[in-house]
Amino acid sequence: MRILTISLLMVLGAAAPTMAQTERMPDANTPGSWQGGTWYDPDLGRAIFEGYADHASLWLRGETGKVVRFDRTVGTRTVVAENVVDLMPDATRLWVLTSAEREVQIRDLRSEQSKPIRLYVEETPIISLFETGQDRPGVLTGAVAFRPTERGWGRRALAATLAAGEVVFDGQTSLYVGLNRGEFGGGLRRVDLDTGTISIVSAQSDDPCGGALSPACQPVVGLFPAPDRPGCVIVGTGLSHLGLSMGHVYRVCRDGISSEFNTPAPTLRDRWMLMPSPWPLDDLVPLRDGWVATSRGRFFRSRDGRVEELALRPFHDWSGLRISDEHDGVLFVVGSCCWGDGTLFLTLSIPVLD
Repeated sequence: MRILTISLLMVLGAAAPTMAQTERMPDANTPGSWQGGTWYDPDLGRAIFEGYADHASLWLRGETGKVVRFDRTVGTRTVVAENVVDLMPDATRLWVLTSAEREVQIRDLRSEQSKPIRLYVEETPIISLFETGQDRPGVLTGAVAFRPTERGWGRRALAATLAAGEVVFDGQTSLYVGLNRGEFGGGLRRVDLDTGTISIVSAQSDDPCGGALSPACQPVVGLFPAPDRPGCVIVGTGLSHLGLSMGHVYRVCRDGISSEFNTPAPTLRDRWMLMPSPWPLDDLVPLRDGWVATSRGRFFRSRDGRVEELALRPFHDWSGLRISDEHDGVLFVVGSCCWGDGTLFLTLSIPVLD
C-alpha cells in the first residue's frame, strides 16, 4: 500500500509532499483528461495511489477505491475490483484487499481461478495486507493483526490504535508501518506480532527534526523488506515544504538504523527551492535487482549498492494515462496533476513483476 495525502496536495501545491516536475501536462481526450489544470479519470478519479504490471497487464488503484486492469498490448481497460483498500504483490500473486461493511475479501488478480478469501472483522480502519510466507496474506486493522492458521485466522490485539500506513512483514516476528502525513511528518512504527506492542522507530536527537526517521518531520514514502537480510527493512522518506526539501533511504534492523542513501542537492536550485536543497523523494519501490525512487524531473536507481541519478523517461498518452515506456523493469505513470503553474505533478514508479 502506498499512502498519499491527496487533500494536502490539492490545497498546498508546492508546499505539499514531494511532486515531480517536467513539462506542462497537455489536454487529452477521455477517459483520462488534464483539461482545466487538473487530471481526472472516470474510473480512477483525481489520483492514482499505486500500481503493478507484468508483461501483459497493468493494474492501477485510484482514489475512487477501484482497481483498473489495462491490457498492455491493446490498451483496453477493465475495472476488476471496487471498495479496494490495498494491493500487494506476493511471489507470483497480486493480492487485492476489498472491504464492505464487516467483511473483507482477498483474491489474486493474476489468477482467473482465484476464489475470494473471506474474513469478518469488527475493528476499523482496515489498513493493509502483509506477507506471511504462507499461501494467504495477513490483514492489519487499526486494532488487530490477523494471520492465517491451519484452522482459519489467528488474532492478535494491538496495544494501541494504529494509524493507516504502508505495511511490511520483516520475515520474523514484526510488522513495520510507515506513516506519511505530508508536512506533518509520519515516521516508522514497529508492531510485535507476538505481544501486540507498538513502538516508534527513530534515532535519538535533541532536535525534533534531527534524528533519522523523525516522526515529526520525515514522512515515509516507501517501505519494503531488505532482500539480503531477514529481519531488516528498507525505508524511504521524502518531503518538499516551504521551499526546502529532503530525501533519505534507510536500512532498519533490530539493532539500529543505518543510512543507505541521501539525495544530493543541485548545484543551482530549481524554482521550487529557496536555496539548493537535497532532492525530495516521492516514492521508493523495490525492483528485481535493487530499487527506484522518483523526484522532480528525475529518478534514482539503486543496483549492486550503487545509486544513479537519471532523468525521468518521456511520457506519452496511452488509454487516458500519461505513461513512459518500460525500461529496466519499471514504468513511470503520472499519478496526479497539476499544481503551481500547471507543471508540477506526482510521478509513480510501477514495478514490472515476473
